[in-house]
Amino acid sequence: MCLIAIAVHTSAHIPIVIAANRDEFYDRPTRPLHVWDDDKNIAGGRDLRAGGSWLAVTREGRFAAVTNIRGIDVTNPRSRGELVGNFVRSNLDPLDYAQQIQPDEYAGFHLIAGDRTRVAHVASDTPASLLPDGIFAVSNAPASIDWPKIAFAREAMTEALDRSPGQLVDDLMRFLTTPRGGPIEQEVFVSLPDRGYGTRSSTVIVMTEDEIAIREMSHPGGAVVALNLRGEEKRSGADK
Repeated sequence: MCLIAIAVHTSAHIPIVIAANRDEFYDRPTRPLHVWDDDKNIAGGRDLRAGGSWLAVTREGRFAAVTNIRGIDVTNPRSRGELVGNFVRSNLDPLDYAQQIQPDEYAGFHLIAGDRTRVAHVASDTPASLLPDGIFAVSNAPASIDWPKIAFAREAMTEALDRSPGQLVDDLMRFLTTPRGGPIEQEVFVSLPDRGYGTRSSTVIVMTEDEIAIREMSHPGGAVVALNLRGEEKRSGADK
């Protein structure tokens, strides 16, 4: 995905809110949001070519999301999608996990990995650190460059947090799926059909202390998947 905004501990009742767009070539095989066949504790999309994920979350509230960074290439890189899958399958503390990553083994990336308590960020050009409480956003620019779309995402998240939980999801999904026009640095929803490229999925996650509500819209086509995850002891038919 190419845009991630996250609100960390901005509300006593909603510890984590995530809004994210994944941009990718339309012909790259992908499975949308689902409970994983090989691990029923995890939900997220899957890249069917490399096997990784761009955004995934567990029933207990562990989550990770990744974007690429333009212009940082390495020879024979490992798949960035494994950074997401490896974290949600592990029991490592978010910062410990981020610190053990070797950035030079991957093409340019931003990774956000966390749980309800602690959220870490690491990038090809930025050492691992814990995010402070507040709103944070990344896209495909290096950490030192604040693209307009990143500022738009922080603003949209700030405004949406004043809404009720249902309206919060609606407002963030509207933000993620509304084209603005202009260069890629400011376009939130990307559609370049002549290049076979664009936003493939828009995802909003609202994590309370008791449950995790996820809504994902796939593009093109607009198919929507909604999941409500609870801890192992609170599973219900709604999340199967």
